[in-house]
Amino acid sequence: MPLATIIALVGLAEALKSGGVLPMYVPAPSQLVTAVAQTPSLLTENLGPTVRRASAGYAIAAFCTIVAASLAVTVQRLYGFVYNFSVTMHSVPIIATAPLLALWIGTGEPLQITIAALACQFPMVVGAIQGLQAADARQRELMEILSATKLQTLRYLLLPSALPYMIAGFKIAAPTAVLGAITGEWAGADRGIGAMMLYALSSFNTPALWLAILITGFLAAIGYGFWALVESVVTVSSNNVELAE
Repeated sequence: MPLATIIALVGLAEALKSGGVLPMYVPAPSQLVTAVAQTPSLLTENLGPTVRRASAGYAIAAFCTIVAASLAVTVQRLYGFVYNFSVTMHSVPIIATAPLLALWIGTGEPLQITIAALACQFPMVVGAIQGLQAADARQRELMEILSATKLQTLRYLLLPSALPYMIAGFKIAAPTAVLGAITGEWAGADRGIGAMMLYALSSFNTPALWLAILITGFLAAIGYGFWALVESVVTVSSNNVELAE
């Protein structure tokens, strides 16, 4: 059904463009295909850098947020600092942060990775903290009765209980990592989807601009869909374990 919907929308857009219904700044799907066929470098030179930067920023944010959330839940005195710091970073618009970061760390690839990490950290933090606090009180008491250390409780109880919440946070954060990387590329990059957007806009290359927009949505959808698939697999596995018990 989703594939049929996409095909129908593409056909409708092509028909509307052929009938002169769409404005001149909205290209037909065939024009996008022609643009890629005539200039393959639009994809080959720009897609890889954006994927690499978004993935690196996403991985760094995931590692840092899991560690920070674990410390916040294990050491209660750190809870307010970790959560408030995450909220503060999230409340500052990334588009405003990018020029400041460019002054501090330059306009190279570290800038795009940093902005991608900052853009996607908040959903991860919220999901991880809520998940680590979701363990059943009776299970916590059992770990205390067994004289488990805080690290053992975190490893054997809190992290497994937090997995569904963390996956939900990762799923929401995936598209924002792509958008963060592209925003970082706007602040200065020779290659990438963001740089492709700027070049297309400055040269009035409408098909290339729309192609960049569609690729951005496609990458965001892939990131979200990947974690949605992981979530469904984990849910099915958990249900099977419960039935077996």
